[in-house]
Amino acid sequence: MNFSTASLVDQVIYEMREADHPRGTNRALINRLFEGFPPWTNEEAESARINTNVNFLDGPKLAADARRSYYNAFVKPADYFTATLADGPDRMRPIWSAIATKEVNKIMKNSLCYYETIRSQMAMTVLHGVGPTHWPNQEKWKPRATGIEDLLIPSNTLLSMENLCHFAILRQYTATELSGMIERKNVDPAWNIDLARKAVKWAMAQPAGQNTDWDSLSPEKLVDQLKQDGVYYSSDVAPTINCWDFYFYSDEGRKHGWRRRMILDTPPKGEIDDKKLSLQGLGLDDQQWLYNGKNRVYAADLSQILHFQFGDLSAKAPFKYHSVRSLGWLIYAICNLQNRLRCKVNDATFENLLNYFRVSGADEAERLTKIDLHNYGVVPEGVDFVSQNDRWQINHQLVLGTMTDNRQQMNEAASQFREGRDTGQAQKEKTATEIMAEVNAANALVGTMLTLAYTYQKGQYTEIFRRFMQPNSTDPEVRKFRMRVIKQGVPPKMLDPDLWDISPEQVLGSGNKTLQIAMAEKLMAVRPLLDPDAQRDVLRMYVQANSDDPRLATRWVPTKPILATESTHDAELMVGPLMAGVKVQPRAGQDPVQIVVALMKAIGQILKRIQATSEIPTPAELAGLVNMAMAIQAYLDRASQDEASRDLVGQVGKELQAIFKLLQDFKQQIQEQQQQNGEGLDPKVQRELMLTKAKVESMQTQAQAKAQIEMQKNQQRLQQSDQRFRQNLKQKEEQHIGNLEEDLTQSQVNTTIKDAEAAAKIQNERMKAALEPTEEEPPPNA
Repeated sequence: MNFSTASLVDQVIYEMREADHPRGTNRALINRLFEGFPPWTNEEAESARINTNVNFLDGPKLAADARRSYYNAFVKPADYFTATLADGPDRMRPIWSAIATKEVNKIMKNSLCYYETIRSQMAMTVLHGVGPTHWPNQEKWKPRATGIEDLLIPSNTLLSMENLCHFAILRQYTATELSGMIERKNVDPAWNIDLARKAVKWAMAQPAGQNTDWDSLSPEKLVDQLKQDGVYYSSDVAPTINCWDFYFYSDEGRKHGWRRRMILDTPPKGEIDDKKLSLQGLGLDDQQWLYNGKNRVYAADLSQILHFQFGDLSAKAPFKYHSVRSLGWLIYAICNLQNRLRCKVNDATFENLLNYFRVSGADEAERLTKIDLHNYGVVPEGVDFVSQNDRWQINHQLVLGTMTDNRQQMNEAASQFREGRDTGQAQKEKTATEIMAEVNAANALVGTMLTLAYTYQKGQYTEIFRRFMQPNSTDPEVRKFRMRVIKQGVPPKMLDPDLWDISPEQVLGSGNKTLQIAMAEKLMAVRPLLDPDAQRDVLRMYVQANSDDPRLATRWVPTKPILATESTHDAELMVGPLMAGVKVQPRAGQDPVQIVVALMKAIGQILKRIQATSEIPTPAELAGLVNMAMAIQAYLDRASQDEASRDLVGQVGKELQAIFKLLQDFKQQIQEQQQQNGEGLDPKVQRELMLTKAKVESMQTQAQAKAQIEMQKNQQRLQQSDQRFRQNLKQKEEQHIGNLEEDLTQSQVNTTIKDAEAAAKIQNERMKAALEPTEEEPPPNA
């Protein structure tokens, strides 16, 4: 089959949309109920005089319970799936399988985008029975959830998709997204650049106030405008460019497979809408290819493009895509009927609270409007209350029985998607055996549903793992995964998806908490009889069942350490001989990549130790390091012959060049140190230098000894001089004190003599003065 023109594809898509219109109408009714809309529209409620128009959310609650069962089954386990290697050495298979499983699940568990894809997929499966996802390109590992209304599948397509020959997916691009695909280097030649630019110009011209004179703009100016207002054109305000991504299977040419085309989603001719992209608005007379891959095979198998999760309750075989009967379809009628019944019951309850009167004529009816009903109020003559017996009586038992029966039917219909629970009236207390029997019965129904879900989900996990195995992928997470597993010893030749088996991780107890704990306790009872590895797994299951935290269970009960491979072990044994300068020859069967990784790790540890203990290595250590680096280079050359190891070879090559440069610096430093020490010269010169050095050292030793002796003598002389000085000082002090005492005594004697002489002299002068007469007194005889 080959679709030669865009108009033909447009016609096929239009026919599929027409066929899907009545199905879309039914899906809209289901969406309305489960999104909480009332059972009647406003017009219906007003015309039927319905006062209570409420959705009592029985349906949304059942759908939430069903989604929780899916979440517990697929999101709760610590890993999404287990990858098992089906080929290779028997001893290495579990080791390599554990490495790949750990690394791929680590990336997937940390991806919020993939978590939301799982949630959307399971929500659509519960509501409509189909949960489609697709991969937008050939290399990204993360699939995207696709709305069932955006995926067009031909009628009479089987669930196995074996008779599917074409399908279409609606894509909505903003101006920024579409421009980024076509205005870049190495653009895919399948794009119709002129048509894509016209569509981008139309989208940019739609917002009010923007420049609409696009015909005069060059592509360069268009790109500049997008750069300036890229945030605006990526927002919800700006219109989107809708197009149909069309795939069809073709067996023409050398290669058979799925081919890809894209056309714009435009209204039919004659229908013009200024707000929608149209052929007339782009100046086109007929539909053109937006993307035309021609004879290029986009995917060899449908599983590389689409994946489906089915929750089919249909009873008619063969099972077909458009005949899927979901939980939403199964309980729609009963939930809608229950909502209407409860609305009527509430209306009747409100009506029963009203007061009705009986009057005999028009005058009494007018008087009735003036009655004020209050405590101790008076009712005038001619007005009578309508008693309860005279009013319409509702059969409460019938209504209650109908509501209970509806609720039971809803629970039974949803029992395959949710944990069983008793929603009836209070009954006698049940024994533990009865409760466990009910739990097992509910688990049998839910387990059947999950078994079907695990079967379909395996296809998605297989495709995701295949994409992780691509050697030259542009996805950075895929490149990171390959780098990690190769560094841990998985040979690049084993990264072939055909050599691996994928098994989804199944939760214990099918998501039922009670049964999960009971099963974990039963396993703990037989745990001592199991092998050590199995005992570790049982203990981890027990911790997870009681904690509901898989990360906590893995942290408390870690998995068994991954052992070294044979090549890695050989590399570890080679370190000693290489450091001793021995040339080690490679043996048959060794993996050069694993040897390189192990030796690079070893040489890094040796260099780290040398730099931590001393500045430079010894000449012997340097020779060993150079020998090891040369061996790594030889194995790296062998590994470069494998195209799958190109990324690792490039990275290790850069690290090895840095090591060679460091070793060259070490060599130069050692040579400078040897020149300072005279090493590397003529032996006679070296002996003379050694003798000179010995004499200098001897002279230095003697000088140091003499200096020490002289210092000791000086210290002794200083001590003796200090003692003599102290003795002389003491003698002088004693002599000075004696002189002072003697001088003081003599001074006191002299002072006493002088005082006595002065006193005698004064006395004599007084006596002399008393004997001589004065001039004023006359002599006695005068």
